Amino acid sequence: MPENSNNENNEIKNFLDGKYSPKGQEMWNKWYDRTDDFFDNMEVIQSDRSQLKKELRDIKKTNNVIALHYKNWAVAASLVFLIGLSVFFYQSSNSIENKQLTAKLGEHAQITLSDGTQIWLNAGSILKYPKEFKGDTREVYLSGEAFFDVAKDKKHPFIIHTNKMDTKVLGTSFNVQAYPEQTTQEVSVLTGKVNVKSTVTEENVYVTPGQKVVFKSNDNKLQAFKDIPVNTISLWRKNIMVFEETPLPEVVATINRNYNVSIEIKNKNLNALKISAYFKELPADQVIGLVCNIINAEYKMDSGIYKID
Repeated sequence: MPENSNNENNEIKNFLDGKYSPKGQEMWNKWYDRTDDFFDNMEVIQSDRSQLKKELRDIKKTNNVIALHYKNWAVAASLVFLIGLSVFFYQSSNSIENKQLTAKLGEHAQITLSDGTQIWLNAGSILKYPKEFKGDTREVYLSGEAFFDVAKDKKHPFIIHTNKMDTKVLGTSFNVQAYPEQTTQEVSVLTGKVNVKSTVTEENVYVTPGQKVVFKSNDNKLQAFKDIPVNTISLWRKNIMVFEETPLPEVVATINRNYNVSIEIKNKNLNALKISAYFKELPADQVIGLVCNIINAEYKMDSGIYKID
């Protein structure tokens, strides 16, 4: 049996034995939610099957896992073991078909997907994508920022999921910025036509070259902007940082990601400030110094951390 399966089964058994295990808890919850379905389909459990089924239903009514009689723990463990084979082998088979690309702090990454789509990842970003696209759509998941040059396929729309937006295209090039910790997410279009939908409100907007749409977390609204210079889209690929009325905490987060440094804002009053600036291929300390000049602050290095006060 594969090592991963043994580890999963041990996690379940430890949880059933009363030993706390986050993974075991997660696996139990997935099994717990589907108990009736599995009982109806499985013929392996023979002894105490009806009693165990009744007790598990009682557990669901009371949400008290401890209520399961001790004599049936072994049976339950066996059932979880068998369910694990069906559920988690299914998940494992899916995971074999899915991959993940990560751009580490201070680095960029690039990939060409199976359909020919090219993607550039900015620092501190994660892209989840299938080994091969199947079905009616081509779907990927992004946390962070990426530039997409999507291969044209009118029959199979390309969809990028972030935690606040779904971006749908047939074949075009555009930039998606969707770092989860930021208050805004945005899509800027270089070529073609892009549909952006809020997963919060279902509001959707079409964006064309030289336009961008911004999702604002403070009001959950999508706002479209025109006359965006196309030569400013995805300048991060050239190691250029552009800030337009950007809150200082987000400026600091961007510098931290791009340079793999640590910056702390000691004077919390500075957090309310916004910055508009353009930094091209400068070392970290110069960028931090220029930011401090803009906000009339100073910084010092302390134990490897830039501290702004």
